[in-house]
Amino acid sequence: MNRETEINLLGRIGHFFVVNKPLSILLLATALIFGFVSFLSTPKQYNPEIVRPAFSIQINYQGATVDEAIDRVVYELAEKINTVPGVDDVFSEVNNGSEINTMVIFEVGYDAIKAKLDLLSQLEQHSYLARGNIESPQIIEINPETVPVLQLVFGAKDLSVSELRQKVIGVTHLLGGLEGVSEMSVHGGYQESLVVEVDVELLAEQKLMVSDIETLLKSSQTKSYSSGLQYGNNILPLVFDGRVNTPERIGLLNVNNEVQLREVAKIYEGTAGVRPYVFYHDKDRLGEVIMLSVSKVEGASAPDVTKIFLSTLDKNLTSSEFSSLEYKVVGDDGATASKEINGLTKNLLTSILIVALVLLLFLSVRAALVVLIAIPLTLLVVFGLGWFFDQTINRITLFALILSLGLLVDSAIVVVENIYSHLRTSAETKDDSEREKLIAKAVGEIGIGLMLSTLTSVIVFLPMNYITGMMGPYMGPIAFFVPAALIVSLLIAIVITPFVANHLVIEDEKTLGITKWFSRLLDKVTHRYKNFLGVVLYSRKKQKLILKGALGLFLVAVTLPLFGLVHFQMLPKADRDQVYLYLDLPIGTSLEKTKEVSAELGDLIVANTDVVSVQEFVGTPAILDFNGMFKGVQNRDGSQQATFRINLVASDDRVDSSSEFTSKLRAELKNGLPNVADYVRLIEEPPGPPVKATFVAKVFNENEEVRSAFAKNLTESMAGIAGVVDIDVEKDDSVGQLVVDYNEVSAGAYGVKVDQVESVVNLMSGPIEVGEYFKVEEVEHSPILISLANKDREMASDIDNLQIRNFDGEMVSVSSVVDFSYVERPSRQSFENSKAVTYVTAEVADRSIVYVVIELMKKLIAGGLSDYDAVDWNLFGIEFESDDGDRVSLKWGGEWEMTLENFRDLGIAMGVALALVYAVLVAQYNRFATPAFILVTVPLGLIGILFGFTILDNGWNVYLTATALIGFIALIGLVVNNAIIFLEYVEQAGKSGLDFRQSLLAAGEARLRPIFLTSLTTILGSLTIASDPVWSGLAWAIVFGLSLSTIMTLVIYPILLVYFDVSIGDN
Repeated sequence: MNRETEINLLGRIGHFFVVNKPLSILLLATALIFGFVSFLSTPKQYNPEIVRPAFSIQINYQGATVDEAIDRVVYELAEKINTVPGVDDVFSEVNNGSEINTMVIFEVGYDAIKAKLDLLSQLEQHSYLARGNIESPQIIEINPETVPVLQLVFGAKDLSVSELRQKVIGVTHLLGGLEGVSEMSVHGGYQESLVVEVDVELLAEQKLMVSDIETLLKSSQTKSYSSGLQYGNNILPLVFDGRVNTPERIGLLNVNNEVQLREVAKIYEGTAGVRPYVFYHDKDRLGEVIMLSVSKVEGASAPDVTKIFLSTLDKNLTSSEFSSLEYKVVGDDGATASKEINGLTKNLLTSILIVALVLLLFLSVRAALVVLIAIPLTLLVVFGLGWFFDQTINRITLFALILSLGLLVDSAIVVVENIYSHLRTSAETKDDSEREKLIAKAVGEIGIGLMLSTLTSVIVFLPMNYITGMMGPYMGPIAFFVPAALIVSLLIAIVITPFVANHLVIEDEKTLGITKWFSRLLDKVTHRYKNFLGVVLYSRKKQKLILKGALGLFLVAVTLPLFGLVHFQMLPKADRDQVYLYLDLPIGTSLEKTKEVSAELGDLIVANTDVVSVQEFVGTPAILDFNGMFKGVQNRDGSQQATFRINLVASDDRVDSSSEFTSKLRAELKNGLPNVADYVRLIEEPPGPPVKATFVAKVFNENEEVRSAFAKNLTESMAGIAGVVDIDVEKDDSVGQLVVDYNEVSAGAYGVKVDQVESVVNLMSGPIEVGEYFKVEEVEHSPILISLANKDREMASDIDNLQIRNFDGEMVSVSSVVDFSYVERPSRQSFENSKAVTYVTAEVADRSIVYVVIELMKKLIAGGLSDYDAVDWNLFGIEFESDDGDRVSLKWGGEWEMTLENFRDLGIAMGVALALVYAVLVAQYNRFATPAFILVTVPLGLIGILFGFTILDNGWNVYLTATALIGFIALIGLVVNNAIIFLEYVEQAGKSGLDFRQSLLAAGEARLRPIFLTSLTTILGSLTIASDPVWSGLAWAIVFGLSLSTIMTLVIYPILLVYFDVSIGDN
């Protein structure tokens, strides 16, 4: 058989590219250019794109009570929506008045356009829901990808807040066409209105009604166009302009033949009554400001969008029209993404440098250079694939590539090492042709093993594509980029690496002094390892002792969590530069009182040295972000509510983490403002997908009183649980209402109509918009408002001053035709998938939610809830029954639910990965036992992980997290690959005539160096992300797991094969 026939297909592929130099150079250059351009072109953002279509449906049911709105709208609406394909949850909230807010959330990954069309179609088919006083629904799409990426605070020394608002709106008109910008929203200030503040006593004296004023004001803004007027040979358009656009001119309008409007009303430009506020509070001042939020187009790169927007804004502010404006950037997701991506890119480059140094210890300079060329080439091609498949570059992408670095370098190392070995050991005089064939043979020998090991590594990560919930797309880049990197690294190892090696590797290269020293050290280690293994493989007693010791270590390791030595957590809290504070005073609190309390809170917060500034949103929603979207920030517009964004000193410049700051601030609030602290919740940004709150308990029962009583008992039980803070019950508080009942008998006797009475009574609660005020310099809608003076609408007793005109032209007191009563009614009621629910939420400080819920569940199941007994339970909730027979269902949500689901999914992913790997190995070896013993090496990695986290937990409070489980999944691929390559050498040794034990010794001697090399590169490369609070779990899992499993695989695996007499190949 000649040499050509000895080379298999993979070897021939390598040979083809080795001999075709121009083609190989072209391929190399194309890959580099394609990857580099793709890296620059791929959108960059902080977090991965998460597609979870959501829609807010708002329906007004004028005049209905909460119960009426529930019976006539909520149940039927939820029933119809639940039939729409892809709908995951339907949340409804009915507010007194009656306003119905329904949040429809589709499954993660469901096509957003299809979701919108299906929902609109369903609502259109059941348009009969909008009948009577039920208004047609307003549908607002909520897209996480279009939340603002930039927040600016505007101020000006010589402008009022209203004038400032107009200026900022003017700026947005100039910037509306910027590429990548989807929406700009102005927050704060108020719309300049024309306010007509009527005096009810003067109206009564002149026998006038509010409706007379309303009719007059509507007619004052008339403007019409006609086709034209003949003027010589031309037709001129005819315009009639009846607009009256100054308060002075409005005041001169005649209400009747004798009275001008200014005689019965005060007319001015401004705002009527109370209005929401946006404040900016820093060390120097507290002032009302205007804020601008900027959203990007879906798929656009956040750093590019924010950078271009700010530079264009600066250019426009140089004009004389806007020169008085000043601004500060208080939120820039583009800059945050750039900082994170740049930092992780440096980590990636550091990892590559570490790998380079390790390679120099194991290989010659030229061989190490071949491997180093393969690493950036692989990464660039992977970026190209990411661009092609519409991926983004985000922090998870770069974590995935750092994770894959130790895996992808293995292919190039194995190929280069085998090429180098063949070139050195061949005794033939090698011309170019012979050298090329030797390289091809070297590639062919290890090609099948590389393909198999790559396939198993890819299979290990594929099940991560099926993680449910928002954690699925959040971890999605790992499931895409790691397998992509492995596949690309294999292709480069077969196609490019032989070509580069042919031009760089020489068999008689002089090695560095440190390389020689390290080689001698490894030779000693290898010699001692071979001697040790040789003794063990021929001693049944020693084999049994070592296997029992390994089994004992494994059993001890798995019991460590049971004894509280290893703690679990979904994800550790990230150190962010902002924290949020929610102020929720009792329902019914006036806006001015909320404003006063907010100012006190702001003063206390800003005094903290770690605080740069505070944005305060009083009576108006804060600027929406991804985290706030799932906490209902968009609905925080009550007079009793304020939302604070606390901007901290950059994490690099402060000692305390944002979590430590939050804990200290919570204590300061209790000491400094004890009367307010109970109404305050401090919210940190989660490191992963957002939830309603860290701790969420959902209380289900149809009876509101039962739910409220149960929730109260639950909060009392929670109060004794360590780490539980900021407990809040979203209960259906009753509020007092002044009910004005129309007396049709009295009204008939006096000769008045119901609409006359209603218009006057409604005016008591606030201004009424009657038209649009066309003021020349205004750049946004300006309403005309009719309002009562504050003195005329403060108390119901003043209703005697309100009068209407009857059919005979006589004035009649409104109090003569209405009756008053004061009643208590629910302020709101919440539903989840058509079931009435009360939410009990809390935050968790300095403790994992896992142990908070476990402790609480033990307490509740043991009878820790007065008047209720637990009749059934599982990890997702508890069923209770009261002494009176009331059944209450308690379901856990928040981070606990996410933890359960994701640990479950990751566990299933590991199980599926192991099953798939086993199936592939069975297909390869055509037997069942051999693959089973390969998989036995996997628990060896778990021993290292659990013992490692025992040290971290008890020394530095580092918990075992979901990212650590991802590290274990990666470890499966690494450990199995080591065993596969070990097995390949055993088979080759057996074919050369060695017996089974001698084959194992030869394989151990041959594989010790490359196993150490790949393991060391992976371990040291992972250390670059060990300082990251979120991803440190992955790094430490690989460090501890791979360190122990590498050593134990080289010892335990051959012992298992001998002890159980496993046949390998011809042995």
